[in-house]
Amino acid sequence: MANEIVYGFAETPFGTIIVARTIDGICDLQFLGWNRMEVIHELARHWGTYTPTTQNDRMADTVKRVIFDGYDHHLALDLRGTDFQKKVWRALLKTKKGETISYQQLAERVGQPKAVRAVASAVAENRIALLVPCHRIIHKDGTTGEYHWGRELKKQLIAWEKTTTENV
Repeated sequence: MANEIVYGFAETPFGTIIVARTIDGICDLQFLGWNRMEVIHELARHWGTYTPTTQNDRMADTVKRVIFDGYDHHLALDLRGTDFQKKVWRALLKTKKGETISYQQLAERVGQPKAVRAVASAVAENRIALLVPCHRIIHKDGTTGEYHWGRELKKQLIAWEKTTTENV
């Protein structure tokens, strides 16, 4: 079924994640902030009330292994948003592991240097955490800024990425 959402859970060094995919690719990745059933219902609300869902923890574990264990496996992404949001997310995909850039630098990368607020809004609307690495975007003064799952987790992810890239 083309509209089916397959989702699964995986344990990471930073907590449980839920990963969802369509036939076209990963469409959602979040840290589990609350009850699993509530998160599944939130997925259904976002992707459509009548969207059939199937649980596949092995798929989620593969995504976890790609992100955290260096497993070499292509992950297609199903980016859904406005053209501007997709442009911002594609620019995010080009940031390297261990790199941080400012919202201003990201705005410049998408050719919209005066659109910092719009870029920040697009970053905040990203539904595919870690794979579309919104945690790598910081304020131009070097402060971490906000993150959907908390500033502390954002700092931990940035520190982990810097450590893992230094050891390569």
